[in-house]
Amino acid sequence: MSRATAPRMTAEIQALCMALERPIVFVDLETTGGSADSDRVTEIGVVEISRDGVSTWTTLVDPQQPIPVFIARLTGIDDAMVRDAPRFEQIAQELAARLEGKLFAAHNARFDYGFLKSEFRRAGITFSADVLCTVRLSRTLFPTEKRHGLDALIERHGLRPTGRHRALSDADLLWQFWQTLHQLHPASTIAAAVGQLVEGFSLPAALDAAILDSVPAAAGVYTFYGEGDAPLYVGKSRHLRRKVSAHFVREQRSARDTKLAKQVRRIAWSETGEALGAALLHAQRVRTLAPAYNRRARPGTSLCAWHYTPAMPAPRLVHARDRDFGATDHLFGLFMSRREAEATLREVARAARLCPVLLGLETPLRPGAPCSARATQMCDGACIDAALTALHADRTRAALAHLRLQPWPYRGPAWFALSGAATWHLIQNWHYLGSVDADRLGEPAALTALLPASPPDFEQETYLVLQAHLKEGQVRVQPCEPSPGADAI
Repeated sequence: MSRATAPRMTAEIQALCMALERPIVFVDLETTGGSADSDRVTEIGVVEISRDGVSTWTTLVDPQQPIPVFIARLTGIDDAMVRDAPRFEQIAQELAARLEGKLFAAHNARFDYGFLKSEFRRAGITFSADVLCTVRLSRTLFPTEKRHGLDALIERHGLRPTGRHRALSDADLLWQFWQTLHQLHPASTIAAAVGQLVEGFSLPAALDAAILDSVPAAAGVYTFYGEGDAPLYVGKSRHLRRKVSAHFVREQRSARDTKLAKQVRRIAWSETGEALGAALLHAQRVRTLAPAYNRRARPGTSLCAWHYTPAMPAPRLVHARDRDFGATDHLFGLFMSRREAEATLREVARAARLCPVLLGLETPLRPGAPCSARATQMCDGACIDAALTALHADRTRAALAHLRLQPWPYRGPAWFALSGAATWHLIQNWHYLGSVDADRLGEPAALTALLPASPPDFEQETYLVLQAHLKEGQVRVQPCEPSPGADAI
């Protein structure tokens, strides 16, 4: 059951407390495991420091799930101890009131803070606080020390534990650490460090703080909208809630992120269940919504690639606006400008000692004259030696091999899925069309609903995402009709 102690004061502690700009709560939790989404709190310890003095509060919590044996051995808290303890929702209101408006300090604070936010959310309470991690505070004030775990602090500063891996005892160690800091550093130094390290949420007035707690802890894509519902930013993550919340943590933001956060008026999200779906949907949303804060190709740029067949004397730059990259073989590289394409080809030429004249990158001063690279031995002499000229084309194709694009190997669309995933993604011509759950894969209507009226264009982002997963052997492919090119992938 919960218990609290009345404030205790000494002259030294009173001086520390009176110097506080706001109350601090040193918090420690014991839990059934490391996941805030699936594990539960078993014990809470709070040491509160305010101008009224020092008070403590602690309670065991019934996690409503078994406590693993190794956790019980570590903490000494087993199923029998928590059987008659209150459930979190029974103490949630009291705890929220105790923590409200105070600086939340903990060792590895994101663990404790994240667990409490999850528990409060399940209890129907929105909880938010400014957070100070005492691990980071120790690193800041003692930069030459290598270890900053709680055991290291006990040893280094002579802290006096009344027990280890029990919530109130560990919270009290943080209070002892705080007192030790004021013996070793001026108050102004500690205040400056705390000011730099405190993580707090800074939300626009028009955005309800409860929205952050309603974002799911799952893979997916999120979109920020501003005034007039204009799309500002599209992001993706394996853990949407953590990633979305990070945009509003003051300590982590750059000037650009701060400007973005202030403009957000609405947040929308779509769960995808896994990373492949998030990457594909993210690319689609960025392309269709053209949000202001996402990096995109500048207007007027055109996707291009080097086209080079065995019959061609030199690579030729071709553009996606003029031909279908998904249906064209012998393409090398994907570039957003001629300058980028030529820079890459020059790098390939230097690495393989190819001739820039024979590659079409340079015009010779006169017929039969050596290229500019020959003078520095960066060309093997193919520009002036007929025997080497005959081999140059084969050497060029070999040097470009790592840039070669895979044409779409199926007659029609195909379903792609990560190994073990239950979601399938429809792709045609390296263009993402949509996704369905595995139980709908065989339904003709599911396919028909996603197919476009005309063949889709090649998509650079979809191609790159899928190729990365395919190279790692992570993807299953199911063509929508038999194709002799299926094995090519």
